[in-house]
Amino acid sequence: MARIFEDDKCIMKTITIFGLIYSQHVSNFAATLKRFGDFSFLGLNKKEDVVQGEYYHKQSKETFDEIVDLHRNKIKSLDNLQRALKSFFAIARLAKKSDIVQFHFISPFVLPLAIITKCVSKVKISAFIYGSDFLRAKKIDNWCIDKVFALSDSIVCDSTNVFDELKVRYPKHASKMNRLYFGSPIIDKLLEGERELKSTKICNKGKKVIMCGYNATKQQQHLKILESLNRVAKEFYWVFPMTYSNDDKVYIEQVRNYAEKKELDYVILDSFLSEEEWSAYIQSTDVFIHMQVSDAFSSSISEHLMLGHILINGSWLPYKDLDDNEVFYISSDFDSLDDKLSDALSNYDVLRPKLLSNRDKVVKMKSLNYCIKNYWVPYFNKL
Repeated sequence: MARIFEDDKCIMKTITIFGLIYSQHVSNFAATLKRFGDFSFLGLNKKEDVVQGEYYHKQSKETFDEIVDLHRNKIKSLDNLQRALKSFFAIARLAKKSDIVQFHFISPFVLPLAIITKCVSKVKISAFIYGSDFLRAKKIDNWCIDKVFALSDSIVCDSTNVFDELKVRYPKHASKMNRLYFGSPIIDKLLEGERELKSTKICNKGKKVIMCGYNATKQQQHLKILESLNRVAKEFYWVFPMTYSNDDKVYIEQVRNYAEKKELDYVILDSFLSEEEWSAYIQSTDVFIHMQVSDAFSSSISEHLMLGHILINGSWLPYKDLDDNEVFYISSDFDSLDDKLSDALSNYDVLRPKLLSNRDKVVKMKSLNYCIKNYWVPYFNKL
């Protein structure tokens, strides 16, 4: 267990996290840190309505000593003002009790919180860039990110692509930047041997299973993928994970209507799944097609690579992490997608050794336990 000593006394660090405290990412992150290191946690919950299942809600409640929820106001015109004022007072109080304040996902809302944190305490500020907050930032967002970086003692992301781009866009803050892999609990579950499939969940009718995208945003380009594979789409069983970022109900229905019109065999996952249920779908997949507009190396990609599945990735999405670690995957644009998929399935026996070799490489990048123990515990202890 990692410990910090001063004058022969053990010191536990207290970390305040601002973000989606009940989301699976923050909940697993804090719980695993607490398991491997000497940390206590305080939380300022960004959105009370983002609760990804009772398990994560309970886990966060057990992990965090205190959580301040930013409740919504029924009067829309007062909502932002109420949440802003409450967050200002909350971050000031929590910061005074902390050693570190870490902001998850940097947005304009974070800037005043960072300013207040710096004014009222001497805590270290860690700015955690997720990827989409940076890659899809507008001009005002970029300005706010720059100002948050200026106030931060450390900047951290979990993608080499994002890390390199951050240094280019914000060179004056480069000395503060760190790249630490985040990790996925699904990888650890798979490593533990939890491989029993829930056959009642997946009725693929004997067809190869293609998983398409990993959330319900239009940026996943589900419809464009299906149109590119129109000639062979009916030969496969399609899985559309849409349980994350599922605020666009209209888009989900567009995908559903398209699949119905083309008489495809498919399932849309639009309600919360436990890690066990998600593992069942992951393990049943043969091919994962990921052709999102932009991405910062998602955990979903690593889960498929870990299991030796065929990954067809958008050719415009450079994954330096995968390339540097010699992980095998297939790049394609939409025009070539049909041919790339057909070739991969026809030559599967030849590709299989390369696919299986991905396992150990992925573990060091995406096992939650490995990443927290080897990267994040030392990071917080030194901060």
